[in-house]
Amino acid sequence: MGSRKNAILFYCTRDEKSCFFLGGKSKTNGIDIMFQESRKCSISYMDTIRRYLSSFFAWCSDEGFIPRNPMRRIRHMKVPQKIKKPFSAAEREHLRCTANRERDIAIMEFLYSTAGRIGEVVALNRSDIDWGNREVIIYGEKGKKERKVYLTEECAYHLRKYLLSRTDTNPALFVGCRKPFGRLGKEAIQSMLSELGKKAHIHTHPHKFRRTLLTDAGNRGIPLQEIQSYAGHKKPDTTMMYVTVNEENVKASFRRYIA
Repeated sequence: MGSRKNAILFYCTRDEKSCFFLGGKSKTNGIDIMFQESRKCSISYMDTIRRYLSSFFAWCSDEGFIPRNPMRRIRHMKVPQKIKKPFSAAEREHLRCTANRERDIAIMEFLYSTAGRIGEVVALNRSDIDWGNREVIIYGEKGKKERKVYLTEECAYHLRKYLLSRTDTNPALFVGCRKPFGRLGKEAIQSMLSELGKKAHIHTHPHKFRRTLLTDAGNRGIPLQEIQSYAGHKKPDTTMMYVTVNEENVKASFRRYIA
């Protein structure tokens, strides 16, 4: 329910900004003017605004507040697909060496090992870790389904070291470094990783660890269906968006099977 509330708040904020811009204008002319003014923005951002407005006006039309949806004639914008690169092994090591807190290292290792979404990770408690099997059950943030993920030896080592160093009684898996040692939220981890990335001169954010694990799994021969299950994706197409194909592996496979 928490993620649903956040999504509703996010959409309300965006629609409120759009409606503020459209105030005093007719709906159709206002939309035209807004998209003309938005040409300074990226195509991706403009298409995001189009989707928000389309959903909003479709709801207004369905509920009978307006006779028709003025966004029907605004077509989908083709956004150039850029390859989002994962971390290299050297970059991950450099981030570990740059971090000066055991907690931060444990967070990075946990995000990588579990390929967990940031919202799923911050909701976990210490008691959720099965140390005997080095595994943890994550409650899906999007699909609302439980899935089992595993801890690498490195992750288990740093996570255990971090937890043993704590003196608080908070059941949360990751907490702040100062009293009252509250549960870390999404923004706190995002901010920590951003600052760490700036020090290491590496573009760093939580989701990049998820992408890296899924890419590494694909490059090491794990079947796509198993990667899909581990990531908690409903469709294999979604998994393929995360998995970056290693060109050297493609070349080697071509030489082996074709040439």
